[in-house]
Amino acid sequence: MSTHTGIATTSKGVVQIIEVDTQKPPFGHVLVKVSHTAIIPLDTYMSDHGRVLTESDYPMVLGFNVSGVIAEVGSGVEDLAVGDRIAAMGVRSASKGLQEYAILSRDSCAKIPDNLTLEEAATIPDNFITAFYTLFDGLGLPIPTFPISAPPPRADTPILIYGAGATSGHYCIQLLSLAGYKNIIATASTKHHPLLRSLGAQHVVDYRDADLSDKILFAAGGKVTLAVDCISARGTLGRLAKVMSADSSVALLLPVKEGDSVAASESGQMWMEVPADWNPFAPTVKLIGVRTLLYQENEYMRDNLMQKILPYLLREKIIEPNRVRLFEHGTLKERADAALELVRSGQVSGEKPVVKVQDV
Repeated sequence: MSTHTGIATTSKGVVQIIEVDTQKPPFGHVLVKVSHTAIIPLDTYMSDHGRVLTESDYPMVLGFNVSGVIAEVGSGVEDLAVGDRIAAMGVRSASKGLQEYAILSRDSCAKIPDNLTLEEAATIPDNFITAFYTLFDGLGLPIPTFPISAPPPRADTPILIYGAGATSGHYCIQLLSLAGYKNIIATASTKHHPLLRSLGAQHVVDYRDADLSDKILFAAGGKVTLAVDCISARGTLGRLAKVMSADSSVALLLPVKEGDSVAASESGQMWMEVPADWNPFAPTVKLIGVRTLLYQENEYMRDNLMQKILPYLLREKIIEPNRVRLFEHGTLKERADAALELVRSGQVSGEKPVVKVQDV
C-alpha cells in the first residue's frame, strides 16, 4: 500500500510528520487530494492539551477543514466525480486536512463553484456548519429554505451575536440575514464593524465599551432573549448575563474556557458546560452547549447541509468566505507549526489561518 505525508499530534504537546497509508475510498466516500486546510482552535486544544482524544486516538492528523480535488470515488457516490473541487469538514484522522490525501464521506463534502479558490474554500466548512447548527438546531429557529419566500415568524426579534469578530460570527450573521432576520446585534472590535454591517448586522457594538450593556439594551429595546456566544469564555459569559432576559436562550460554542478569548489558558482547563460555581446567568436562562462535531445527529442537516445547501449558497454567490491568512512558505511542517502557533496565541481576528498542503 502506498503512503502519504501528514502532520499529526502523536502525544499531548507533540506535533510531528507521519506517514499515512493511502487507502481506497469505501462505500459512500471519496478520496480527496488535499490542497488547503484551515487551522481552528480545536486543533490546538487537541495538539496542546489532548482534548477530545484518548490514547488510542494517537496519532491524530490535524486540520478539520479540507479543500481539494477528488482523486477517486467510492461505490455509492453518484453525484461527485474525479476532478470535482470540494470543501469538507473531517472529524476522523483519515479525513483531516493536514495530509496529502483524505478519505471523506459524501455527506461531509460540498462541491464548490469555479469562482471560489481552494484557499478560500478551506475557510468555510467548520464555521458554516457551526453557525447553521447553532442557529437552526441549538437555538431552535426554523430551518430556512433558500431562497426564502416569506419572513420567519420571529423576524424582528433581537438576536445577539457576541464575539462576532470571530469567523463563526460572520456566518451566524450571514445566515440570519439570508433567513430574513432583521434585528441582528453584533459585538466586535471597531475594526470589524464595517464588515459585520455588510454581512447583515443592524447594530454593532464594541465589546470594550464601558457602556456595552447599555448599548446592547438600547439596540434591542430591552433585555435580549436569543444570543450566541462565539467565544464562550468566563469573561464573555459575565457580560452576556447582564443583558439576557430571565427566559432567554444562549447558545455557547463549546468548550467553555477560562479568561476572555477562544485561546486556551496555560492550564488548558476547559468545560463542556458552565461550571456551577461561576455561572453568571439566572437559573431560568436556557444554556445550550453547541458541539459542532455532532451536527450529523440532525438527519436533515446530515443529508442536506453540505450536499445541497452550501453548494447552492456558494453557486449563487450569496455567502462569503472568511478572509484568508495564508501559510505557504517553508516545509509543510513549518507551515503547520506557524499556523498552530498563531491560533494558540489568541491573535487570530476576523480571518482564517490557512495552510497550503500541496498543489493539486
